[in-house]
Amino acid sequence: MYIYRLLRTNLITGQVGWCREGLLNVLAFVVALLTALILHEIAHGLVALWNGDKTAKMYGRLSLNPLKHFDLIGLAMMVLVGFGWAKPVPVDPRNFKNRKLGCITVSIAGVVTNLILAFLFSMGTVLFGKIAVVPNSSMYYFVYFCEVLCAVTAQLNVSFALFNILPLYPLDGYRLLSCFVNERNNFMSFIRRYSLYILLVFILLNYIPYVSIYSPLNLYIGELGNIILSGFTGFWRLIFRG
Repeated sequence: MYIYRLLRTNLITGQVGWCREGLLNVLAFVVALLTALILHEIAHGLVALWNGDKTAKMYGRLSLNPLKHFDLIGLAMMVLVGFGWAKPVPVDPRNFKNRKLGCITVSIAGVVTNLILAFLFSMGTVLFGKIAVVPNSSMYYFVYFCEVLCAVTAQLNVSFALFNILPLYPLDGYRLLSCFVNERNNFMSFIRRYSLYILLVFILLNYIPYVSIYSPLNLYIGELGNIILSGFTGFWRLIFRG
């Protein structure tokens, strides 16, 4: 369970065991989750509004209130495995000034927002990592929290972006694919009907010994996500070197 791992790990040193830092990890995770989820959904709604559709605004989906955006199953997945989804933003493409452009930009708005957030917060990871503090002092716990908050926010946003761009219903990847493919064809019908089952299989593979390291989600979100994060932090290390 993802929360359990957070409680038992010092995310800076990698030391495993019950520690005060575990509580700070969970607090950082909650803040990071709210940031990633809320801004992802608001981005969809804002881009839809810019394209001429006020549906998200009328349904209150441009709000910073997390209760407006939470999907119960998606939230449970976040807590259990560290990635999930939010309630899809209502959009009416008939209101778009340019339907094709509107559908594409709204589909990718959340993912692009998550990647921008990951890029910016990875800068904080680098900067706070340069601060020398006395272990177990109040300043140590403050800097630890800030560094972990930035690291977890960057990681969650990359994971959120990679997960949501998957072509599974009702994720953003499906919405983007539907901009170019007829939703009424057999393939899209299959995706709409069986996406949840496909996702559950992928998740279960993560928990089978010897198989988990080769599971599609682990290779995709884990490995590709690490490459993206390494690129972001590497950029900021070059900027702030010395």
